[in-house]
Amino acid sequence: MAQRLPHVFVSASHELSQEYREFERTSTTVANAYIGPRVRDYVAGIERHLKAASFNGPFLLVQSTGGLYQAEQAKSQCIRMLESGPAAGVVGARALCRALGLADAIAFDMGGTSAKAGVIHKGEVLTTGAALVGGYAQALPVQIPMIDIFEVGTGGGSIAAIDGNGALRVGPQSAGAEPGPACYGRGGEKPTVTDANLVLGRLGEDRFLGGEMQLSRAAAERAIAAHVGKPAGLSVVEAADGILRIAATAMSYAVKAVSTERGLDAAAFTLIAYGGAGPLHASAIAREIGMGKLIVPRAPGHFCAFGMLFSDLRYDFVRTWFARLDAADFGEIKKIFAELEAEGRAALASSGAAPKKVVVSCAADMRYVGQEHAVAIDLPAALFAKEDRAGIKRRFDDVHQLRYGTSAPSEASEIVSLRAAISGVRTQPPLEKIARGAREPLASAFAGNRPVYFSGAKKPVATPTYARERLLAGNSIPGPALIEEHASTTVVLPGDKLKVDAYGNLVIAIGRARS
Repeated sequence: MAQRLPHVFVSASHELSQEYREFERTSTTVANAYIGPRVRDYVAGIERHLKAASFNGPFLLVQSTGGLYQAEQAKSQCIRMLESGPAAGVVGARALCRALGLADAIAFDMGGTSAKAGVIHKGEVLTTGAALVGGYAQALPVQIPMIDIFEVGTGGGSIAAIDGNGALRVGPQSAGAEPGPACYGRGGEKPTVTDANLVLGRLGEDRFLGGEMQLSRAAAERAIAAHVGKPAGLSVVEAADGILRIAATAMSYAVKAVSTERGLDAAAFTLIAYGGAGPLHASAIAREIGMGKLIVPRAPGHFCAFGMLFSDLRYDFVRTWFARLDAADFGEIKKIFAELEAEGRAALASSGAAPKKVVVSCAADMRYVGQEHAVAIDLPAALFAKEDRAGIKRRFDDVHQLRYGTSAPSEASEIVSLRAAISGVRTQPPLEKIARGAREPLASAFAGNRPVYFSGAKKPVATPTYARERLLAGNSIPGPALIEEHASTTVVLPGDKLKVDAYGNLVIAIGRARS
């Protein structure tokens, strides 16, 4: 009897990255081949489960662009799901911005092991065509379209320790879910950011996960004293405060990386904070940067799942095409864009999820003649339809000035690649409004006072706590205060002013924001 051979997973570079730079294409293909078999089996398992449950609709997954694609494609082009969860969070932040009339915002997501940030600028999510995975020194370049997200290894489970030079470090090592922070009582002995929040009173021992999980403040204090306080000559409270201050500074780098490094003024943006730990630290991060406004959406611990509901089908295509702008054949450009659009429309047609409309956006990677690396610029249809070389050049100069602080309008430029994103726009759910109340929260929303330590205070402050599900639109709460819900706690620092908007978002005006 013939032996049945195992199914071999094959990755082809032309299916993943249709542009030049051979090392980047190779590393992208290798990464896809490495994760492919496990991801393929995982997705196939979900498909079997859906079939057994008699689900007859299309099964779609989120890509790194924040768009959706078919399960069959996900099983072979797995790398396109890199950072798909955080990408969905940024898409959710964009949906929130559109509902609230905000043009510019920074989406900040903090969970148990890391913190991430992405940007909505002029109403659109900022994207990139490549990323480095694993840090610059040992990075693996991945050449796929994706939302431009920067990540730092600071989360609720990040471990705090005194290094060989006597300095306090927070992360990137994490206690994980098992054994977890010392306060979980599961065998963890090293102090974490969560332990520091508990010691300072920002988390309640009996209110974690809506009271489903009891925390041990005594265990947190022992861990912080042994590993940070005594080695550094600090009290437990001083050590816990130091842990949170260093964590806030580290997380502010993620926000600056996606804004300042693009030439954007982060202080002029609104911070949208989510993830289980994001609302605990967002006000401190906003102060660190000088931001004046913070929004905590409803159910922040599940906000990335919320963002998936606002994702559209999306297919990205790129074609390497070298030409000096002043000599470019616009007939050839139009032909290439038409071919890319046709590929995208064919993919949408085969998805099984009929979109209500199709949107095509075009872009070009451009650089000055003699440069090595390019920047992507959007190409509105009117520019290349009119063959407006001067308009395209001005657009490129403006983007280069924004990204690098310099431009050369008198220098010749060239096109490197042409890009097209074809989106199948789906019907999106409306945002639900909440009942309206008075300026003062209902008495039933008040959950008692708790002593909380804040930086600079010599003693704990009796801080009111509120149950978020009982707050109404129009309620106003001055800081300090704690707003508690099942999967998160929002810290309203002294000087902050919180107001609940019509959709149930916590809108916080940051007090004493740095200029």
